[in-house]
Amino acid sequence: MMRRNREINTINLSMLDVISGAMAAFLILIVILLPYYRKEHIDYQAIIAELQRQLAAAEAHTRAAEQAAREAVRAAEAAAEQARRSQAEAQTAAARAQAAEARSRAAEAQAAQAESQAQAAQAAARDQRDRAEALARELAKTFLVLYIRWDTRDDVDLHVIDPTGAEFYYGQKTIAGRPGELSEDNLIGPGNEVWEIRNTPPGDYQIQAVLYAVKDQRKPVAIKGRLFHRDGSSPFPEVQLQSAGQRVRIATIRVDPQGDVTLP
Repeated sequence: MMRRNREINTINLSMLDVISGAMAAFLILIVILLPYYRKEHIDYQAIIAELQRQLAAAEAHTRAAEQAAREAVRAAEAAAEQARRSQAEAQTAAARAQAAEARSRAAEAQAAQAESQAQAAQAAARDQRDRAEALARELAKTFLVLYIRWDTRDDVDLHVIDPTGAEFYYGQKTIAGRPGELSEDNLIGPGNEVWEIRNTPPGDYQIQAVLYAVKDQRKPVAIKGRLFHRDGSSPFPEVQLQSAGQRVRIATIRVDPQGDVTLP
């Protein structure tokens, strides 16, 4: 059996001594510094209290700032809403003004259209009136075609004197500035002579026959004829010629402004 070692290890004892001395020194320091630790503890409590007070004040200030911010937001929202309402009202007013202007322009356009229609109606009425007057004038116009004839070999001339005194005959078959024409002239019979006119001016037309040259022994020379006009025809009364140079009135043709023709 092995013998136990009963020797005390000096190193372990020395370590215990060191630890014990350190503990004793620590306790002494604690005892010495204890008042100071209590004072610092009291000071920290005051600081903590001050900090808590400041924290409360900051929180109150924060709450007040948040409240002010909320009120500011509400005020801003109200202002924005008021601005939107004002803008909407302005837009509505502008739209109403535009609508009123559009109505005014429409009324002006309607008035202009009505005036144009009235002018067109007046123009149409004038045109209709002018057409009616032109038609009336056209209806008032008449033409004259008159002729004479004879059965002998004599040279008979037709003479027509218009309302101005212009005389148509073989030497003046037409007259400048005057309507009408001696369109048929025979130098030896049996023959006929014709005078015609379009758009006959109103007035009296003298119709005469002249025995220009005697070429036949049969006498008298019987002159017959007929008048044609817008509304029909009428025969001339028969007249007779005996000697060279003799002039005889056949008829007087009267044309009134309406184009009616009569043989008075």
